[in-house]
Amino acid sequence: MNFLPKTLCVALVSLFALAMAPAAKAQVNVNVNVGQPAWGPPVPQGTQFYYIPEIDGYYDLYAQQYIVFRNGQWVPVAVMDGYDPYQFHPVVLDYRGREPWVYVGAHRDRYPRRVVVVQPRPVIVRQHGLPPGQAKKLYREGYREGRQDDRGHGNGHGRGHGRD
Repeated sequence: MNFLPKTLCVALVSLFALAMAPAAKAQVNVNVNVGQPAWGPPVPQGTQFYYIPEIDGYYDLYAQQYIVFRNGQWVPVAVMDGYDPYQFHPVVLDYRGREPWVYVGAHRDRYPRRVVVVQPRPVIVRQHGLPPGQAKKLYREGYREGRQDDRGHGNGHGRGHGRD
């Protein structure tokens, strides 16, 4: 009989403790950055397309592929041959839908192609100076011809052996 009151007392205390405890709030944040390429600018949540003026096409962030106009239709392409995506100037589009090319005329007007002028790099010819011993030879020739330095050098090197 002693067992029942003890069990009842523990159950009541546990029930009271649970009732007095504050309600726990579960919060889960899931931040999924779907397919943003390393070469592209940051995009707000829900953005699906970049417009890329250099290729006059789009990049689908969800499918991770380009969409370009070829042979009279818009086709998805995994890689743009002959282009470096790090040289692109993608524009984040505020467009919801599956066919951003419907507005390609407005995109072309608003974001014209950038003309990239590639200038040749100058050829740098490195000169390593005079061959060994040549500087000494030129100095001696200059000394024999009577050339003297503006600082007083050349007249016996300051040892009192000047030429008059």
